Amino acid sequence: MTSERILVVGAGATGGYFGARLAQAGRDVTFLLRPARAEHVRAHGLRLVTPGEDLTLRPAVVTADELDGPFRLVLLATRADAVTDVAGQIAPAVGPDTRILPVLNGVAHLDVLTGRFGTRAVLGGVAMIAAALRPDGTVTQLNPAASVTLGSLNGADATAVAGLLDVNGIDVSVSDRILAEMWRKWVFIVSITALTTLMNAPVGDIVAVPGGDGIARAIVAEAASVSAAAGQALGDDAIAFVEGAATQPGSPLTTSVFRDVAAGRAAEVEPMLGDFIDRARRSGTPTPYLDAATTRLRVYEHLRTARA
Repeated sequence: MTSERILVVGAGATGGYFGARLAQAGRDVTFLLRPARAEHVRAHGLRLVTPGEDLTLRPAVVTADELDGPFRLVLLATRADAVTDVAGQIAPAVGPDTRILPVLNGVAHLDVLTGRFGTRAVLGGVAMIAAALRPDGTVTQLNPAASVTLGSLNGADATAVAGLLDVNGIDVSVSDRILAEMWRKWVFIVSITALTTLMNAPVGDIVAVPGGDGIARAIVAEAASVSAAAGQALGDDAIAFVEGAATQPGSPLTTSVFRDVAAGRAAEVEPMLGDFIDRARRSGTPTPYLDAATTRLRVYEHLRTARA
């Protein structure tokens, strides 16, 4: 039987936080990293700063060519636009008892992973955490909440995997409607990303001016309509939650895409917004605000790469 080893793929904000918490709790954790990040973590450790702690861990680190056999759990916390390449890299770590838990935005990655490893091996997952990766490699948690919701794609029991993740600093739950949970988060992220990048401001500054509140609500309505057309209708409470977040006066809320654009970095446009509006087109759902936000981000990426 495969041991209880955990492979965390990526040590950015999300992977760095969850992997650090698992290592801190004594789980058998190894990080799979790109060479530059691996060299940095080996030399300096993995520093995690939370609202109540500042700790530096010395976790096991490997690069793709150093993988040495199957793991019990592969926690995938890379960018969604890297999943095809990552699927090839993690293949040596996937055995008959391995479970792969991607905590990525969107849902397209499920097709890539199940196409390669099968539905038995791949779980659905949703991570909720506000964190950032600082230029010096420090992972900073921005507020104390951090959770993972996971579930099987084929009706199998996922509680054993949940047990591996159940450590201090991670709230873990198992859902029998994991696709609905993933779509709910996707609608939230798409709505806030579209709003803040289109208006080039955090939520609070947008709703502070006349018309800002109306645009926020219109964007949420578009995103919710796309989800419903895909067979994953959000309930009234879920829609109210997203609307509340998108219209909260004084809120500093943005998303990682907004922060990437502000810093001039590559932005996760296609798996976040591009795939979403492609699904809208296939269902005939009109999304004028989401279209405008996606085009704005595509223009940003075009200009960024042209200058590179």
